[in-house]
Amino acid sequence: IERIVGSAFRVMPDPPADWTDPVFDAGRWAAVVPSTSWAQGDPRPAEPAMLLRTGFDVTRPVAAARLYATALGAYDAHLNGARVSDTILAPEMSVAQRHVLYQTYDVTDRIVPGANVLGALVGDGWYASPFGWRIERYGFGPAPRRFRAMLRIDYADGSQDWVTTGPDWRIAPSPVLKSEIYDGETFDARLIQPGWSAPGFDDGHWTPARVGQAPKCALIAQTSPPLRRTGTRRAVTVSEPLPGRYVFDFGQNFSGWVRIRATGPAGTTITAKFAELLNPDGTAGLANLRLARATDRFTLAGTGAGETFEPHFTYHGFRYVEVTGYPGVPTADDVDGVVVHSDCRETGAMAFPDAPLLQSIWNNALWSQRSNFFSVPTDCPQRDERMGWMGDIQVFLDAAAFNMEVDPFIRRFLLEARAAQRPDGGYPIVVPQLLSYPDVVTAGWSEAGIILPWQLWQRYGDTAVIDENWDAMQAWMAFVARSNPDHVWRNDRGLDLGDWLSVDAIKPDDETTPRILCATAYWAWCAELMAQMAAASGRMVDAERYHCLRAAIGAAYADAFIGREGVCGNGSQTSQVLSLAFDLVPSRLRAKAAAVLAADIRARGMKLSTGFLGTPYLLDVLADAGLMDEVSGLLLQTGYPSWGYMPEQGGTTVWERWNGDTGDLSMNSYNHYAFGAVVGFFYRRLGGIAPAAPGFRRIAVRPLWLPQVGRVETRYDSLVGTIATATDGDASGLTRLDLTVPPNATADVELPLGDWHLGGIALAQHPAVVDMQVEADGVRFAVATGDYRFARSGSATA
Repeated sequence: IERIVGSAFRVMPDPPADWTDPVFDAGRWAAVVPSTSWAQGDPRPAEPAMLLRTGFDVTRPVAAARLYATALGAYDAHLNGARVSDTILAPEMSVAQRHVLYQTYDVTDRIVPGANVLGALVGDGWYASPFGWRIERYGFGPAPRRFRAMLRIDYADGSQDWVTTGPDWRIAPSPVLKSEIYDGETFDARLIQPGWSAPGFDDGHWTPARVGQAPKCALIAQTSPPLRRTGTRRAVTVSEPLPGRYVFDFGQNFSGWVRIRATGPAGTTITAKFAELLNPDGTAGLANLRLARATDRFTLAGTGAGETFEPHFTYHGFRYVEVTGYPGVPTADDVDGVVVHSDCRETGAMAFPDAPLLQSIWNNALWSQRSNFFSVPTDCPQRDERMGWMGDIQVFLDAAAFNMEVDPFIRRFLLEARAAQRPDGGYPIVVPQLLSYPDVVTAGWSEAGIILPWQLWQRYGDTAVIDENWDAMQAWMAFVARSNPDHVWRNDRGLDLGDWLSVDAIKPDDETTPRILCATAYWAWCAELMAQMAAASGRMVDAERYHCLRAAIGAAYADAFIGREGVCGNGSQTSQVLSLAFDLVPSRLRAKAAAVLAADIRARGMKLSTGFLGTPYLLDVLADAGLMDEVSGLLLQTGYPSWGYMPEQGGTTVWERWNGDTGDLSMNSYNHYAFGAVVGFFYRRLGGIAPAAPGFRRIAVRPLWLPQVGRVETRYDSLVGTIATATDGDASGLTRLDLTVPPNATADVELPLGDWHLGGIALAQHPAVVDMQVEADGVRFAVATGDYRFARSGSATA
């Protein structure tokens, strides 16, 4: 048997029917060329983005026109010579075997009398790009790339026309020679065909487009905010560490790309490499990006005028850009940073006039959220990953929902989670997931299917999110219960990551806290959340069932993991935190359990040791126990490990690891929001803004005053309106609270004991103050809509 390899093969995209006959002559077919693809799945090389177009005539007055479009790949839709929208990388990432998203555009004002042209530029997107750790092209479904569009034109006389993709369309290669999520885009401006999507263009040299096979999945309208350019950044420095290699430092790590302007000879190729780090010699360091090449290339057409390049179907996570091949010496005026992310409305702001360190932590978490709210909530925006990790968003959503309006974004992600759910009820840990990946569960990650709907209900008060996810949530709960009849989660824990990236771990998943404890604690908490959601949505029988389940898990947990002296599990900080945060410690032992936690923090020099699962609840547990010295000490700590260590080392976003500057580069993302979950504590406890009832119809205003932190100013644009607080005080405690309560809301205020006044009137006598109670630990009362200043008599800030 002769083995035929390499150039002995010949290729023809559309062979005749008899091409398999032994006597068929393929001598005129093209010889194969090496793929050069890194792809380990589908081996085909990078393909150019394609231009598609069709013409149509309009002979009657138009009342309305709407374009519906989607792709297996990514597309930019054009009408009469211009893009129809500023959205990026549509149709975004989805569980493509179950559904593909489509977008809707109002194009009424773009239709003209007479000749019109509908066109599209179609590239790889997530569907066709090499993606995932295995760098698999077409990892979400089979080749080839496909585009589908339907343009509905409603005429003033009541009639309508449809312009749809079909055999009358024509196709040609575009100047986008390569467009991949990880590796970047290559664009040759010499191949631009001016006017290609406008009437009057001669497409006679183009090829008729083939009608492809429609995938066997649903088409679902995208209801989440699209990806958009949301801002630009100017480089703060431009250096030339080596001849001809110019490094632009934008002073901020973010997601997006650069816009390059240049004038030069035809064929000049400018290369931009994107990085979070610099090498010792000052050049861009890509080592932590693993297999992602993160490189854009732009070849000039040589028009004599200035040329501008922005990529179409890629993005990068970066602070630094290294530019080579530039004709001349580039300046900050020639290269702009373009910020891109899912366009969620920003709803929160905080200021720390006396604690710049906390201001930096808050800013860093916000930039990590911007960078990773990218189609789905991803883990990182830069390396060969950028996936929808369920654990990362479940710990961060409390903070995220203050910073941005997240309901439509997360509900769309939950649609993907339900589509990816296994038949046995298991939620995978990554959504959407490549088809070749095993569907594995993990405690603390998979529970995002329960925790995210609960968080959205709490923030926005809409029980529809419970109804949408109820069957899937019940299936998850049944999955866990099925193999754990003694109410300790011993079996079917899947990948079982545990308290991922905890400080004491040598390897990321070392068992520094018993995994069985983490899993059982989350099971108990989810049972409690299910009981709450069942009651809120009128499922009273289910509510009682989940209350009983929570009680059974709680009893089993106490027997298995709670010691007589308050030591939980192995006594790790996360063991103590999860046990206390999820109310699994008997009341008689709670003070002892908190003392165990505090003692470990002090023994480490006022430092934490928690990982992904313990960190989000750490400060709340300490504050609830009245351990304010430990709260302040952790917040203001700048040594490793701490939140403050990251900005002290120059970080402008939250790191994946506490020791991101020294750890294994292959596991070092410098833009990972999970540890930024602390910002939820900032809003709720330092700012004193939390929901006392779902949707903030009642607001829990209970600000902590920490003298070491000082003044805190907070604003949150809730569903019912803007809530704002400002605190001031001294060494004796809180002395002033400014509060704005929006219409149709009531604030339940809690202040420390003291002689408090409102507008010079004692609280007990003020008509706006109702339901006032003075107790041993503070003053509690309610106020309705309005602006208030509460001051404690005898203080300098009253």
